[in-house]
Amino acid sequence: MAGRRDRFGSSEIIIIFGECLEGGAMKRHSPSPIPLSSITNKNYMKLFTFLIFQLLVLNQIFALNPDRNYQITPDSLGLTFESESILTPDNAEIKLWNIQPPIETNNENTIIISYGDAGNMSWWLNQAAILSQVGYNVILFDYRGFGQSSDFEINKDMLYYNEFVTDLVTVIKWTKKNVKSKNIGLLSFSMGTIMSTIAVQAEPVDFMIAEGYVLNPETIKQRIKDLKGKEILLPKNSNDYKEKISKINFPILIFSGTEDIVTTLQDSKKIVSERKNRKLIEFVGNHLGGFQALSKEYFGQIYVEDITEFIQKECNRR
Repeated sequence: MAGRRDRFGSSEIIIIFGECLEGGAMKRHSPSPIPLSSITNKNYMKLFTFLIFQLLVLNQIFALNPDRNYQITPDSLGLTFESESILTPDNAEIKLWNIQPPIETNNENTIIISYGDAGNMSWWLNQAAILSQVGYNVILFDYRGFGQSSDFEINKDMLYYNEFVTDLVTVIKWTKKNVKSKNIGLLSFSMGTIMSTIAVQAEPVDFMIAEGYVLNPETIKQRIKDLKGKEILLPKNSNDYKEKISKINFPILIFSGTEDIVTTLQDSKKIVSERKNRKLIEFVGNHLGGFQALSKEYFGQIYVEDITEFIQKECNRR
């Protein structure tokens, strides 16, 4: 099924900047939530500037560009969370934030955010904070070479590394063992959809939400070359990726921008057409512009409401 959403006007941003987190695994934080009325114009402008910068950067980057520094942290948003460091089978240390929802809104669903090729998990705290406030337990993590995860030599001409799949599989396994949930799913963006598609072959989840879904890495490579004149490199075995999408049998909700020329609307339609438990929501906008486009009273409101409706419908039916 396909649904259409029109672009909405300006939205309220509900988080502020603070000091970066220090500390190791199992450091629990439960600061008092910061009331919206306390956000100064200066903080609002700093946050707004960062959000606009993030959107512009994410629209432009189509190869690896990690950021080792956290721009904001959960404690600066008044979120209850645990900071963890977990080990992969090949001994890479993966940093994650386990963000818990308020008790009164907890819907007992967990979302693991698998982001794209740029920045680190702090770039996605906007989305994580909003999802947490409406009831989701949210897991943010950094691939090796990103944020405070293990060092990893990265060629910025690569679209992705297979090691990132190992990182995500490790996070999914940790979440299943350590976070009590009715349903555990992925929220994947751009390159993160590749990681998610491969990872769930070995470690399935209950649902997946995706934006900027990659249908075929070889096609993405050619599109980037045509658009940017840049030669992107792919890891071994990338040519068998497309068939893995067809093997996914749990529900998938895809957001796709009408102006996305890299992970196109037509690609998303092909993915959705393969199974009845897949749904497409179109929005007027560019690559990874869904949260911004599907806003109303607060940033990403319609986006989040669509996610909740989909999970309730598809996961309750099984």
